[in-house]
Amino acid sequence: MQYTAPHYYSRFKCIAGECPDTCCAGWQIVIDDRSLKKYKRQKGILRNRLHNEIDWKEGTFRQYEGRCAFLNGDNLCDLYLEGGSKMFCRTCRMYPRHIEEFEGLKEVSLSLSCPAAAELILGSDEPVRFITKDVEKMADEEYEEFDYLLFTKLEDARDLILRILQDRNIRINVRFAFVLALAHDLQQRIDKNALYEVDSLIERYQNENAVRWFEDRVALYERDGKREEKRMKSFKAAFSVLDGLEVLKGDWTSYLENAKDTIFTAGPAVQPEIPDGFDVQWEQLMVYFVYTYFCGAVYDRQAYSKMKFALMGTLLIREISRAVWIQNKRSKADRNAAMCDLMEAARRYAREIEHSDSNKNMVEERLKNESNFGMDSFLQMF
Repeated sequence: MQYTAPHYYSRFKCIAGECPDTCCAGWQIVIDDRSLKKYKRQKGILRNRLHNEIDWKEGTFRQYEGRCAFLNGDNLCDLYLEGGSKMFCRTCRMYPRHIEEFEGLKEVSLSLSCPAAAELILGSDEPVRFITKDVEKMADEEYEEFDYLLFTKLEDARDLILRILQDRNIRINVRFAFVLALAHDLQQRIDKNALYEVDSLIERYQNENAVRWFEDRVALYERDGKREEKRMKSFKAAFSVLDGLEVLKGDWTSYLENAKDTIFTAGPAVQPEIPDGFDVQWEQLMVYFVYTYFCGAVYDRQAYSKMKFALMGTLLIREISRAVWIQNKRSKADRNAAMCDLMEAARRYAREIEHSDSNKNMVEERLKNESNFGMDSFLQMF
């Protein structure tokens, strides 16, 4: 069995009671069967409290005003304080770690919804490296009907996508166009079961003339006299993918609506009022989403939708953070404050979209609508 993780993964450290957005509030904590059995057998001081504070039918910890029953006034876990880490269920033990499982491989990441993880992901200017290790003690799991050929082609495409995204000699919006087009063309090969064409596709996208072609394509959109009008129309469609989704934290709705009001009321005038120098953070967001989700297309054959999910998440987080920056009347020179706004926008978005399977699936499904979310629409938003 192989494990792959970003180079910053081992640096993560929970900040516990100092966390500005505790993971023990705002969503249900599902308890795995093994932990439920352990809690039922528990004796001593925790026995009665576990019996009373677990919804045994639903298999979750009870909540009071949106907070886990075991989260105390200091934002610390009473289960941990009384019984140590062995009392954690799998959910509490794993978060913010996220695992995508494939045949012979587990890809591990940190969830952007965690403030400490978000700081690691977005606070570094260093390009992400991915480290793979063999773990011989663990037996490989068997996956029925796992399409290993498709998976290898997705891996090859993702390797190129990550290299493009981290090539800082190319403007960030050109990189975005580049990888979206690559995913689009890859999807065509997947749809017609022509995986034998993927190698030549990847070779074509590595041609030195490819960058110039995309630079010219993006430049056409930048010179369009109606660019701002089209851009706002595209962003209204973009924000519509979030309509009607499950709300995990009560203040998300007002936070999002305030951001939309700022963006669409101010109109094109908001563009000169944004902080510069955050291209590295947009890159890090894209790398995060692509690494975490792209190869999951081996299970649903939707590589293009996975790329659009990554790009849409990055663009919406960018615009939400800019709106908050404007609302807070930040100084253009105050990069630290702008970074705080960005991290808050990123973790709020991730919490609502990534931690609800129904939300994530709905966003991906809506993005399949090419009339609203095709190449042209995305290029308008860059």
